[in-house]
Amino acid sequence: MPGYTPREAAAMSGVTLSAVRKAIASRQLPARRDRKTHRRQLDETALLALALVRSMPAKVRLSHGDAWRLLKSALEAGDTSTVSIGEWVHIDAGKALSGVRRRMALYERAREAIVHDPAIMGGAATIRGTRITAEAILGRLEGGDTVDSIVEDYPYLDPDTVECAAIYASANPARGRPAGKTWRHAS
Repeated sequence: MPGYTPREAAAMSGVTLSAVRKAIASRQLPARRDRKTHRRQLDETALLALALVRSMPAKVRLSHGDAWRLLKSALEAGDTSTVSIGEWVHIDAGKALSGVRRRMALYERAREAIVHDPAIMGGAATIRGTRITAEAILGRLEGGDTVDSIVEDYPYLDPDTVECAAIYASANPARGRPAGKTWRHAS
């Protein structure tokens, strides 16, 4: 089962990175260290717990740790469609978590569809078989373009690939200083 870095968990669950880090630091969510990278990794249940807390109405208070324990017990019981808190409160987990599960599936697809080749675009994350960077796709979506307009511009891409690239770019931002002399275009 794949693990997710705090940044990946934040990108897929829709929770801020600081909230994910706080849940890990306060030991509400269990995180393990990856042996190769020595980075903290969250499991799928922790990612779903983050999304479940985010999907709850503001008046219903549920900690990340309580959500993780509820989902863990539901997984062990074999029924993840409904999560129960006590006798009277039942949460339709299938509906509440459908969006994050779709983003998780798209991200798993993105791990295969996005490549880093030093010979293509300087090693930036690009869609396999193209010179289109994941950052460019994310930038267009954040700038107001729709998935359909991007597919119109690149007819060899399908909507899922566009979404995969955007999720990948938000979960794996470029590191370091930007290339070139950016101050020339500042004013």
